[in-house]
Amino acid sequence: MARKKPDDGGGGPNWLDTYADMVTLMLTFFVMLFAMSSMDSSKWKKLVQAFATNKPTAAAQQASNSLSSQLSEAVVLPPANTQSNANQGNSSTSSGKGSMDFDDLYQYIKSYVDQKGLGTSVTVHKGDGYTFITFQNSIFFDGDSSVLKEQGKGILDYLCIGLKQVSNQVGEMRFYGHTARADDQKTPESLAFDRKLSTDRASNVLLYVQYKNIIDPKKMVSEGYGEYRPLVPHDGTEATRVKNRRVDLYISKTGSSDKTLDEIYAEIDPSGKTTVVSKP
Repeated sequence: MARKKPDDGGGGPNWLDTYADMVTLMLTFFVMLFAMSSMDSSKWKKLVQAFATNKPTAAAQQASNSLSSQLSEAVVLPPANTQSNANQGNSSTSSGKGSMDFDDLYQYIKSYVDQKGLGTSVTVHKGDGYTFITFQNSIFFDGDSSVLKEQGKGILDYLCIGLKQVSNQVGEMRFYGHTARADDQKTPESLAFDRKLSTDRASNVLLYVQYKNIIDPKKMVSEGYGEYRPLVPHDGTEATRVKNRRVDLYISKTGSSDKTLDEIYAEIDPSGKTTVVSKP
Protein backbone atom coordinates (compact mmCIF):
# COMPACT_ATOMS: atom_id res chain seq x y z
CA MET A 1 0.00 0.00 0.00
CA ALA A 2 1.43 3.32 -1.08
CA ARG A 3 2.20 5.75 1.70
CA LYS A 4 0.70 9.28 1.47
CA LYS A 5 3.30 11.93 0.76
CA PRO A 6 3.64 14.32 3.72
CA ASP A 7 2.72 17.94 3.27
CA ASP A 8 5.84 19.88 2.27
CA GLY A 9 4.96 22.66 4.78
CA GLY A 10 5.32 25.45 2.25
CA GLY A 11 2.78 27.58 4.10
CA GLY A 12 2.05 29.68 1.06
CA PRO A 13 -1.40 31.06 2.08
CA ASN A 14 -0.34 31.74 5.71
CA TRP A 15 2.80 33.54 4.55
CA LEU A 16 0.82 35.74 2.21
CA ASP A 17 -1.60 36.75 5.01
CA THR A 18 1.29 37.74 7.26
CA TYR A 19 3.00 39.69 4.49
CA ALA A 20 -0.25 41.48 3.58
CA ASP A 21 -0.80 42.52 7.21
CA MET A 22 2.76 43.81 7.50
CA VAL A 23 2.50 45.88 4.30
CA THR A 24 -0.86 47.28 5.39
CA LEU A 25 0.50 48.27 8.80
CA MET A 26 3.51 49.95 7.22
CA LEU A 27 1.22 51.89 4.91
CA THR A 28 -0.92 52.88 7.89
CA PHE A 29 2.16 54.08 9.77
CA PHE A 30 3.38 56.32 6.94
CA VAL A 31 -0.10 57.71 6.36
CA MET A 32 -0.31 58.46 10.09
CA LEU A 33 2.92 60.47 9.84
CA PHE A 34 1.52 62.37 6.89
CA ALA A 35 -1.76 63.08 8.69
CA MET A 36 0.05 64.34 11.79
CA SER A 37 2.26 66.64 9.75
CA SER A 38 -0.68 68.24 7.93
CA MET A 39 -3.07 68.43 10.93
CA ASP A 40 -5.95 68.16 8.44
CA SER A 41 -8.98 66.39 9.92
CA SER A 42 -10.67 66.10 6.50
CA LYS A 43 -7.70 64.09 5.15
CA TRP A 44 -7.89 61.76 8.11
CA LYS A 45 -11.61 61.13 7.48
CA LYS A 46 -10.87 60.32 3.83
CA LEU A 47 -8.15 57.93 4.96
CA VAL A 48 -10.50 56.04 7.28
CA GLN A 49 -13.13 55.84 4.53
CA ALA A 50 -10.51 54.50 2.10
CA PHE A 51 -9.54 51.72 4.51
CA ALA A 52 -13.19 50.82 4.97
CA THR A 53 -13.64 50.59 1.18
CA ASN A 54 -10.55 48.43 0.62
CA LYS A 55 -11.59 46.02 3.41
CA PRO A 56 -8.22 45.28 5.06
CA THR A 57 -7.66 42.16 7.08
CA ALA A 58 -8.91 41.95 10.66
CA ALA A 59 -5.47 42.70 12.14
CA ALA A 60 -4.98 45.75 9.93
CA GLN A 61 -8.49 47.04 10.70
CA GLN A 62 -7.84 46.74 14.43
CA ALA A 63 -4.57 48.65 14.06
CA SER A 64 -6.30 51.35 12.01
CA ASN A 65 -9.03 51.77 14.64
CA SER A 66 -6.41 52.09 17.37
CA LEU A 67 -4.48 54.71 15.40
CA SER A 68 -7.70 56.61 14.68
CA SER A 69 -8.50 56.79 18.38
CA GLN A 70 -4.98 57.96 19.25
CA LEU A 71 -4.94 60.63 16.56
CA SER A 72 -8.33 61.94 17.66
CA GLU A 73 -6.86 62.57 21.11
CA ALA A 74 -3.44 63.83 19.98
CA VAL A 75 -4.20 65.88 16.87
CA VAL A 76 -7.60 67.52 17.31
CA LEU A 77 -6.90 70.85 19.06
CA PRO A 78 -9.22 73.72 20.04
CA PRO A 79 -9.01 76.95 18.02
CA ALA A 80 -6.31 79.40 19.10
CA ASN A 81 -8.79 81.87 20.59
CA THR A 82 -10.81 79.41 22.68
CA GLN A 83 -10.34 76.87 25.48
CA SER A 84 -12.25 73.67 26.09
CA ASN A 85 -11.85 74.00 29.83
CA ALA A 86 -11.73 77.19 31.85
CA ASN A 87 -9.30 75.59 34.30
CA GLN A 88 -6.61 75.13 31.67
CA GLY A 89 -5.12 78.34 33.00
CA ASN A 90 -3.94 76.38 36.07
CA SER A 91 -1.13 74.58 34.22
CA SER A 92 1.16 77.48 33.38
CA THR A 93 1.37 81.24 33.15
CA SER A 94 0.03 82.43 29.81
CA SER A 95 2.15 84.54 27.52
CA GLY A 96 -0.89 86.74 27.01
CA LYS A 97 -0.39 86.64 23.22
CA GLY A 98 -3.99 85.69 22.48
CA SER A 99 -6.30 86.94 19.78
CA MET A 100 -7.99 89.45 22.10
CA ASP A 101 -6.89 93.00 22.87
CA PHE A 102 -7.32 94.52 26.33
CA ASP A 103 -10.00 96.88 25.04
CA ASP A 104 -12.03 93.82 23.95
CA LEU A 105 -12.19 92.54 27.52
CA TYR A 106 -15.15 94.77 28.37
CA GLN A 107 -17.29 93.45 25.51
CA TYR A 108 -16.21 89.87 26.25
CA ILE A 109 -17.54 90.15 29.81
CA LYS A 110 -20.57 92.24 28.87
CA SER A 111 -21.70 89.70 26.26
CA TYR A 112 -21.52 86.91 28.84
CA VAL A 113 -23.53 88.94 31.38
CA ASP A 114 -26.22 89.68 28.79
CA GLN A 115 -26.33 86.10 27.54
CA LYS A 116 -26.75 84.67 31.04
CA GLY A 117 -29.28 87.31 32.10
CA LEU A 118 -27.05 88.57 34.91
CA GLY A 119 -27.58 92.28 34.26
CA THR A 120 -29.19 92.90 37.65
CA SER A 121 -26.39 91.12 39.52
CA VAL A 122 -23.26 91.94 37.50
CA THR A 123 -22.57 95.38 36.03
CA VAL A 124 -19.68 96.29 33.76
CA HIS A 125 -18.11 99.66 32.94
CA LYS A 126 -15.41 100.48 30.40
CA GLY A 127 -13.20 103.43 31.22
CA ASP A 128 -10.07 104.89 29.66
CA GLY A 129 -7.53 102.11 30.13
CA TYR A 130 -9.58 100.00 32.54
CA THR A 131 -12.59 97.71 32.95
CA PHE A 132 -14.61 97.87 36.16
CA ILE A 133 -16.99 95.10 37.25
CA THR A 134 -19.40 95.07 40.19
CA PHE A 135 -20.67 91.71 41.46
CA GLN A 136 -23.58 91.64 43.88
CA ASN A 137 -22.67 89.50 46.88
CA SER A 138 -25.52 87.07 46.18
CA ILE A 139 -23.57 85.92 43.09
CA PHE A 140 -20.52 84.94 45.13
CA PHE A 141 -21.57 84.33 48.73
CA ASP A 142 -24.32 83.30 51.10
CA GLY A 143 -25.23 85.65 53.94
CA ASP A 144 -22.43 86.27 56.46
CA SER A 145 -20.19 83.85 54.53
CA SER A 146 -16.95 84.35 52.62
CA VAL A 147 -17.01 80.92 50.93
CA LEU A 148 -17.34 81.22 47.15
CA LYS A 149 -20.47 79.66 45.67
CA GLU A 150 -20.32 77.44 42.59
CA GLN A 151 -22.19 80.05 40.54
CA GLY A 152 -19.54 82.62 41.39
CA LYS A 153 -16.75 80.22 40.47
CA GLY A 154 -18.36 79.66 37.08
CA ILE A 155 -18.41 83.39 36.37
CA LEU A 156 -14.80 83.77 37.48
CA ASP A 157 -13.80 80.80 35.31
CA TYR A 158 -15.22 82.55 32.26
CA LEU A 159 -13.55 85.82 33.24
CA CYS A 160 -10.20 84.04 33.55
CA ILE A 161 -10.46 82.67 30.01
CA GLY A 162 -10.59 86.25 28.78
CA LEU A 163 -7.86 87.37 31.17
CA LYS A 164 -5.56 84.66 29.86
CA GLN A 165 -5.88 86.15 26.38
CA VAL A 166 -4.71 89.57 27.61
CA SER A 167 -2.57 88.65 30.63
CA ASN A 168 0.55 90.50 29.46
CA GLN A 169 -1.60 93.62 28.90
CA VAL A 170 -2.97 93.72 32.45
CA GLY A 171 -1.28 96.32 34.62
CA GLU A 172 -3.17 95.75 37.90
CA MET A 173 -6.19 93.99 39.36
CA ARG A 174 -7.84 95.34 42.52
CA PHE A 175 -10.57 93.50 44.40
CA TYR A 176 -12.78 95.55 46.76
CA GLY A 177 -15.14 93.94 49.28
CA HIS A 178 -18.20 95.78 50.61
CA THR A 179 -20.85 94.82 53.17
CA ALA A 180 -23.96 96.43 54.71
CA ARG A 181 -25.15 95.56 58.19
CA ALA A 182 -28.82 94.74 58.55
CA ASP A 183 -28.98 96.06 62.13
CA ASP A 184 -28.71 99.70 63.16
CA GLN A 185 -27.13 98.91 66.51
CA LYS A 186 -23.35 98.84 66.12
CA THR A 187 -21.19 96.97 68.57
CA PRO A 188 -17.42 96.45 68.58
CA GLU A 189 -18.06 92.80 67.72
CA SER A 190 -20.38 93.52 64.78
CA LEU A 191 -18.06 96.19 63.40
CA ALA A 192 -15.07 93.82 63.58
CA PHE A 193 -17.06 91.03 61.92
CA ASP A 194 -18.23 93.38 59.17
CA ARG A 195 -14.74 94.56 58.35
CA LYS A 196 -13.29 91.07 58.36
CA LEU A 197 -16.13 89.70 56.22
CA SER A 198 -15.61 92.30 53.49
CA THR A 199 -11.84 91.72 53.58
CA ASP A 200 -12.18 87.92 53.42
CA ARG A 201 -14.64 88.10 50.54
CA ALA A 202 -12.38 90.31 48.44
CA SER A 203 -9.39 88.14 49.29
CA ASN A 204 -11.13 84.87 48.38
CA VAL A 205 -12.20 86.19 44.98
CA LEU A 206 -8.61 87.31 44.39
CA LEU A 207 -7.23 83.93 45.46
CA TYR A 208 -9.56 82.05 43.14
CA VAL A 209 -8.24 84.08 40.20
CA GLN A 210 -4.65 83.84 41.44
CA TYR A 211 -4.81 80.03 41.58
CA LYS A 212 -5.44 80.05 37.81
CA ASN A 213 -1.82 81.22 37.44
CA ILE A 214 -2.55 83.56 34.54
CA ILE A 215 -1.87 86.96 36.18
CA ASP A 216 1.31 87.79 38.08
CA PRO A 217 0.26 87.78 41.78
CA LYS A 218 2.21 90.98 42.46
CA LYS A 219 -0.27 92.78 40.18
CA MET A 220 -3.21 91.74 42.39
CA VAL A 221 -4.40 93.40 45.61
CA SER A 222 -7.56 93.16 47.71
CA GLU A 223 -9.20 95.50 50.24
CA GLY A 224 -12.22 95.30 52.51
CA TYR A 225 -14.19 98.49 53.14
CA GLY A 226 -17.01 97.10 55.24
CA GLU A 227 -20.04 99.39 54.92
CA TYR A 228 -18.09 102.60 54.44
CA ARG A 229 -18.08 102.86 50.63
CA PRO A 230 -21.79 102.44 49.77
CA LEU A 231 -22.98 102.75 46.20
CA VAL A 232 -26.24 104.35 47.32
CA PRO A 233 -27.07 106.13 50.58
CA HIS A 234 -28.48 103.73 53.12
CA ASP A 235 -32.16 104.50 53.73
CA GLY A 236 -32.86 101.67 56.18
CA THR A 237 -34.32 99.32 53.56
CA GLU A 238 -33.08 95.91 52.52
CA ALA A 239 -33.10 97.09 48.87
CA THR A 240 -30.25 99.51 49.48
CA ARG A 241 -28.36 96.98 51.57
CA VAL A 242 -28.51 94.50 48.67
CA LYS A 243 -27.04 97.10 46.31
CA ASN A 244 -24.28 97.99 48.72
CA ARG A 245 -23.23 94.40 49.43
CA ARG A 246 -20.85 93.68 46.58
CA VAL A 247 -17.36 92.93 45.29
CA ASP A 248 -15.83 95.42 42.86
CA LEU A 249 -13.11 94.39 40.43
CA TYR A 250 -10.83 96.96 38.78
CA ILE A 251 -8.68 95.72 35.86
CA SER A 252 -6.28 98.27 34.40
CA LYS A 253 -4.26 98.21 31.21
CA THR A 254 -0.48 98.30 31.39
CA GLY A 255 0.76 101.88 31.15
CA SER A 256 -2.61 103.50 31.89
CA SER A 257 -3.03 106.06 34.65
CA ASP A 258 -4.12 104.72 38.02
CA LYS A 259 -7.68 105.39 39.20
CA THR A 260 -8.93 105.50 42.77
CA LEU A 261 -12.25 103.94 43.64
CA ASP A 262 -13.85 107.36 44.12
CA GLU A 263 -12.59 108.52 40.72
CA ILE A 264 -14.04 105.43 39.08
CA TYR A 265 -17.44 105.99 40.71
CA ALA A 266 -17.37 109.63 39.59
CA GLU A 267 -16.69 108.59 36.00
CA ILE A 268 -19.45 106.00 36.04
CA ASP A 269 -22.03 108.38 37.46
CA PRO A 270 -21.00 112.06 37.57
CA SER A 271 -24.23 112.91 39.43
CA GLY A 272 -23.24 110.62 42.29
CA LYS A 273 -26.87 109.61 42.79
CA THR A 274 -27.17 106.22 41.13
CA THR A 275 -25.45 102.86 41.27
CA VAL A 276 -22.90 101.49 38.85
CA VAL A 277 -24.55 100.78 35.50
CA SER A 278 -23.41 98.99 32.37
CA LYS A 279 -22.67 101.18 29.42
CA PRO A 280 -24.72 100.21 26.31
